[in-house]
Amino acid sequence: MLVIVLLLAGCVTAPREPPGPVVSPTGIVYEPGTPPNPTRYSQTATLLLRSDEPARALSLAREGIEAEPGNPIHYFLAGIAYGRLDRYKEADDHFLRAEEIYPAYELDIEPEREAAWGEAFNRGAEAYADGRVEEAKEAWKGAVQIFDLRPEAHRNLAMLLTEEGRYEEAAELYDRALAGLEERPATRILEDEELQEREETRWGLEEAMSGLLLLTDQFSQAEPVLRRQLDRDPDNVELRQNLASAIAAQGRRAEAEAIYDELLTDSELAATEFQNLGIVLFRSGDYPRAAEAFERLTEFRPNSRDAWFNYANALFAAEDWRSLVSVSDRLLEVDPLSENASLISARAHLELGDEDAAVQGLEGLEAAPFYVEGLILRPAPGGTSVDGRVVGNLQEPNSPVRLRFTFYGDGEALGSETVTLPAPASGESAAFEVLFGERATSYRYEPVD
Repeated sequence: MLVIVLLLAGCVTAPREPPGPVVSPTGIVYEPGTPPNPTRYSQTATLLLRSDEPARALSLAREGIEAEPGNPIHYFLAGIAYGRLDRYKEADDHFLRAEEIYPAYELDIEPEREAAWGEAFNRGAEAYADGRVEEAKEAWKGAVQIFDLRPEAHRNLAMLLTEEGRYEEAAELYDRALAGLEERPATRILEDEELQEREETRWGLEEAMSGLLLLTDQFSQAEPVLRRQLDRDPDNVELRQNLASAIAAQGRRAEAEAIYDELLTDSELAATEFQNLGIVLFRSGDYPRAAEAFERLTEFRPNSRDAWFNYANALFAAEDWRSLVSVSDRLLEVDPLSENASLISARAHLELGDEDAAVQGLEGLEAAPFYVEGLILRPAPGGTSVDGRVVGNLQEPNSPVRLRFTFYGDGEALGSETVTLPAPASGESAAFEVLFGERATSYRYEPVD
């Protein structure tokens, strides 16, 4: 965001009045229109602009517009003056009017637009670096108004608006930036290196754009953007998931399910990708497929309390009681003091008609000395942490509670840590944190006497 763009200041040039059709360096043949005709207003305004007196130049240019409304030179000079006065909307309007009258004026106007853009962009970058965010936003708004062939101001402003939750405005800016990348300058041919850089910029903009469209439930607009991204990166799991979500949200369940089925049977997917896929499917209400994804995750992480907990919850939501019986039993092995896990297990047994097992599970729950709830695995500086809380039940208040947490990589035990805290009174809770000195992907725990 803090790149300072180096541009030469725009300079007022003599109007173009060639004898034949005007052709741009990029091959554009312009309609003749009405060529600019110098007047006493334009000549003096030009001198004032060269002397860095844009306010006086603007006054003369406006007099010229009033005196000769069909002469494009006055609109051109007014546009330059407005731009140097940071009045970018008026500058844009007058440049457009000059081109309507004389289309070949684009060749003079484009460098003036880019110069004004550079001034506004750099002013915004300097303000942002100094912590003056509102000033940066205003400067970048001006840059966006005056020139669309450079995406940096659009992107920076969109990022700030996204942070403020103004998602639709940010998405519109990304859309305009992408449209600008489709265009080419009239005044010069882009080098191969520039074209490659623009293509890489497009990828980043499309990624941000698709994320915002999904966030704001604009699924039909997100779909073509996601498909373009997949054309470039067909094996990207997150893009495939997002495309399936966008398609499903539009009511095309069969298409979405076909994508999910491909993902679930993809032998190349890693544990994290199955975890993310399971979360996406669960949130979309596709509980059976979410259970499949979490089942695959337990194959990667057989001792992961979180993987078994998510697997059990997906089966519970899918009302797959037969599968849930064995899964909930496994969950209780890695999360033995969870009230939720015990209730899930009892419900599964009850739904299958095994009342004795359900009652036995509930009695064991009531006899627990305390419960462990709210477990969250997080990265920590130099390692991993697990946050949670102990909820008092039958254990004597203030007597020591000891829990041993064992940490794993994907399937490999890394080590363990024990946390000790005073037991809270029945119904009350006490928070704890376990710190482990390596990066772990999963854990289980057990009480220690």
